Amino acid sequence: MKITIIGGGSMAEALIAGWTDGVYPSASQIFVTNRSNDERLEALAQTYGVTVTRDPEILTENTDFILLSCKPKDWEEALEPLLPHLDSRTAVVSVMAGVTTASMEEVVPGQAVIRTMPNTSAAVRASMTSLSFGSFCSDEQSERAVELFREVGETAVVDETMMDAVTALTGTGPAYIYYLMESMEKAAANIGVPEHIGRELVAQTLVGASRRVQKEESSPKELYEQIMSPGGTTEAGFDVLKSRGVQEALIDCIAGAYERSQELGKKKKLSSRSDN
Repeated sequence: MKITIIGGGSMAEALIAGWTDGVYPSASQIFVTNRSNDERLEALAQTYGVTVTRDPEILTENTDFILLSCKPKDWEEALEPLLPHLDSRTAVVSVMAGVTTASMEEVVPGQAVIRTMPNTSAAVRASMTSLSFGSFCSDEQSERAVELFREVGETAVVDETMMDAVTALTGTGPAYIYYLMESMEKAAANIGVPEHIGRELVAQTLVGASRRVQKEESSPKELYEQIMSPGGTTEAGFDVLKSRGVQEALIDCIAGAYERSQELGKKKKLSSRSDN
């Protein structure tokens, strides 16, 4: 298998880190390019052993997947130099928010396209990646794409109508968890817990809570109610969370991310129409 990644940002690096930490794909199978940042490409090559180049023929020769990991507004321009060299065996894969399979098929008619939404937990092979497939994607290409992203975590094949929602939930979700962790670490420091200990305590607490949700049938509400005894410490903390509307704020936060993902797709459609 050969993978070409267009873009060298956080998501691209997370995928590279996860893949090269395992056995498949190897660093020798991963090729990376970007528009002009030579320093970034060199850093990726030095850190992970991947091949970096801007030669369109090298990037497309015998390539199974071309991953678009640039800003949504830039992907058409970034892909353009590779278009004359694309092979029918190559699937074009988006890991960007809002970019639909229909918009990709307009640029690469008849080519297999795949829309995905991994997250940066791919770096530790713990991503949750959702995938949906374009009209010309074969069963074999679909299966190989799922296999590829399964190497960096769990996968789910979903109808494309759900992709903006899963972008808001799992694509951006780790950032909200990190924000929660930062808040807990600050609270730990305020009550006298040393920083290095607080970080370990918070991280393991979240790992344990996540594992219980994954392994047990109880809902998150049932699980936190098990911990909360009347007049106890958990209830005292919950009183503050409820008074500050924390749950409502998180719900609105994910709704805002969902709306933005939809806007990104609409902007690209409007841009395409204005070009015609």
